[in-house]
Amino acid sequence: MLSTIPQLERNMKKFLSSFSALLIVILLSSGLSSCSTTQIAYNYADWLLIHRIDYYFGVTKMQNRFIKQRLTEHFAWHRKNELPLYAHFLVMLKAKAQDGLTQEELDWAFDSVDARLITLFSHLLPDTASFLSSLHPDQIDYFERKVIKPHQENKGEKSAVKIKKRLEERADKIIDKMEDWFGNFNKTQKKQITRLTFSLPDIKEDWAAYRQMKREELIRFLREKPSSSEIEVLLKAWVIAPSYPVESQAKFENMADATKALILQIDPLIIPKQRQKAIKRLEGYIKDFRVLSNR
Repeated sequence: MLSTIPQLERNMKKFLSSFSALLIVILLSSGLSSCSTTQIAYNYADWLLIHRIDYYFGVTKMQNRFIKQRLTEHFAWHRKNELPLYAHFLVMLKAKAQDGLTQEELDWAFDSVDARLITLFSHLLPDTASFLSSLHPDQIDYFERKVIKPHQENKGEKSAVKIKKRLEERADKIIDKMEDWFGNFNKTQKKQITRLTFSLPDIKEDWAAYRQMKREELIRFLREKPSSSEIEVLLKAWVIAPSYPVESQAKFENMADATKALILQIDPLIIPKQRQKAIKRLEGYIKDFRVLSNR
């Protein structure tokens, strides 16, 4: 939903397996197969969230009741307050995207999505922290087994062959996502887009290592039995003002600007028929968000 060029490797600062990250995926994902799927996914999102949280933590009956109660209230808030804003954002985006996107329009789109994500995160943060503070030691161990992978040496991962393969796979994924919106590209378009995507920072291995590090840090922190307010402070710092490893910081911080540059380079390659297909799909999401907000 970020733009008519959907989610080109946009690396959000949301990685925790908690209410916030899961809701963001469900509510802001543009990778659904159809607009009607959006309504179905949203209407069953609370059920999915409960099961995903249980998958990671093995929740108790008391925790399950807490989650259900709070999610009911959160979704009521979200339908009333946020979905109309999503629809309004897409209406404005549609108008801006009709004749292609400018740098200023992209900056506006990215900032608008970030604002909605921060609002959602801030609304969910107290309950997320309260839930995490209720975890028993065995649940923290359970969570660790679910998310922590054994450390392995990445021998050869930085070789030219490995990097080229990784970038080609990323290009294929980007093209697949774009074709969901625009329809099939011709060979020339695919070749040009593939070449352009190589300008994006190669962050896959760095991001995986960073995510693993922060999960380990969270687990150590939870074992110290922090209060919910202390957990809030930690999560807020991670999301609002993240601190990245020195060796990866430049890559992570440059990703948004590199993505914008990529979109501006790809945009002229889109033919009118393809652009109209994407606009039509955008209209479907506008309708979906309006329908959902009125239920």
